[in-house]
Amino acid sequence: MKTKTIISAALLLFVAGSATYMVVNEIRSGSKSPVAESGESLALPAGSKVVLYYFRGNERCQTCMKFESYTEQAIQEAFAGQLNNGELVWKMVNTDEPANKHFVSDYQLYSKSIVVVENRDGKRGRWKNLEKIWELVGDKNTFVKYITDEVGTYLEVN
Repeated sequence: MKTKTIISAALLLFVAGSATYMVVNEIRSGSKSPVAESGESLALPAGSKVVLYYFRGNERCQTCMKFESYTEQAIQEAFAGQLNNGELVWKMVNTDEPANKHFVSDYQLYSKSIVVVENRDGKRGRWKNLEKIWELVGDKNTFVKYITDEVGTYLEVN
């Protein structure tokens, strides 16, 4: 009986510690990007041609944080001019928010995703879910190159 109590207490401590770690990690990380989290306006600025979305949920792990930071680094280094003039727009969207749930079906999302979308006269044109992020997240340089190449393809067409 004593063994059962010890195991139960250890499991409870583990769960409490894990939850505390997740909360502290989320608070520390904070978001430094312009974000459309909870149904804020996702309307595109006039003249924007390409939108790069990072679709995330409420739960954020280290891999999710890497998706965000690596992608942000890639586009800020490679496309600063396009970001500044609105030709490229970077948006983070929390798909756990009720107002943003439609993105799951709009872009056939099944997990955290980065999607590049062509905007034509305020309407969605071609788009691509950059699914290789899951394979490449372990190699920052390859990940950044992948994002840069894919976004660059969309920007060059416009």
